[in-house]
Amino acid sequence: MRWSCASLVVGACVLACSSTPSEGDARTRDNDAGGGDDGGGGGSVDGDVAPQGPPAIGFIGRFDTRDPAGPKAAWPGTRIVIRFRGTDVTVRFDDQFDDGKPGPSEWDATIDGALQPKLPLVKGPHDYDVAKGLAPGVHVVELYKRSESQVGVTQLLGVDVHGGTLLAPPPASDRRVEIIGDSAATGFGVDGVGPSCPGANDAAMYENFRESWGATLGTLFRADVHGTTYSGKGLVKDIWRPDTVVMPLLFPRANPEDDTSIQDLGAWRPHVVVVMIGGNDFDVGLPVDDGPATLDDFTTAYKTLAMTLRAAYPDAQLFLAPSPTLSDDAPMGRASRTNVNAAIASVVASRAAAGDPRVHAVEPSLATSAETTGCDGHGGRAFHVRVAGELAAVIGPSVGWK
Repeated sequence: MRWSCASLVVGACVLACSSTPSEGDARTRDNDAGGGDDGGGGGSVDGDVAPQGPPAIGFIGRFDTRDPAGPKAAWPGTRIVIRFRGTDVTVRFDDQFDDGKPGPSEWDATIDGALQPKLPLVKGPHDYDVAKGLAPGVHVVELYKRSESQVGVTQLLGVDVHGGTLLAPPPASDRRVEIIGDSAATGFGVDGVGPSCPGANDAAMYENFRESWGATLGTLFRADVHGTTYSGKGLVKDIWRPDTVVMPLLFPRANPEDDTSIQDLGAWRPHVVVVMIGGNDFDVGLPVDDGPATLDDFTTAYKTLAMTLRAAYPDAQLFLAPSPTLSDDAPMGRASRTNVNAAIASVVASRAAAGDPRVHAVEPSLATSAETTGCDGHGGRAFHVRVAGELAAVIGPSVGWK
């Protein structure tokens, strides 16, 4: 049977259907249920239990749900979860990006927890067979957006289970993490072999949020992860200096490419927020450098972001970190790491003075040359695994997670 997101049962194409567990999501035994830990930055899909509730598609991450034709996924790490009884699944995606800009998007697919070959999209509406010829029974198919929004925005137009039965999605994790950052947090270049990758800024093939430290942190904590990350962004200055849409302007958006899309920040509130940003503010700007941000301006912007996060997420623990690839050595004379750390210390102190002790400074150790094997000096897989482990060692005790 085929469903379009415009005609699917109420709730099936609404973000809330899996963003928070409900009484109907209580887990019960289902001996023929497929599934397992997806291994990619989110709550596990437990194959020995089955949620109860109406048939629905699960959505994890920020989606723009204003178009009745279907939700749009832009931020990296967004996930679509299809739990069904049957043998085949086809999805209809419409991937869009501006002509002359990089694209299209790339997605991962897992079937019952097993990672499949990645799914490069084509521009425009197209059907994709994501599961074929499975053994009859209950299965969980998950689609995971590995690439960034500037590479493409993907709209889900429909799901076809070919005569099977759509079931209730797996329950959401009871642990929630949001990652806010630039390319050091997106997994930019992680699948490339540096120092230089052909067309690195124009190729989704090198991007992989699933392998980022943030997604890995989610796997370690069995948490659902929202990736509010965008390469090249700063708090005051982006690396592409003519672009003045800095991260504080993107943060409230459901779709970072659309300034009319507003995220309902109260619909999904993380327990943990990790912010890793600042390198672009002090880097050599492109195409013409106009100098770094001033420390005062950067600190003020960081304090404002912290206040925005606290207003949106009153109970979250905030962890502020410099990128491990950020140093005072390059570019020379800009004291990039010193400035970012100074701003973080000032933010933590100001929040504590305001009676908010749940804002913390955390500093993963500097990256080594052996770790920066990705495109354009970015971290490779070992880098992201190491950073996730160091962050987990600090965050876990702070929030009582193991």
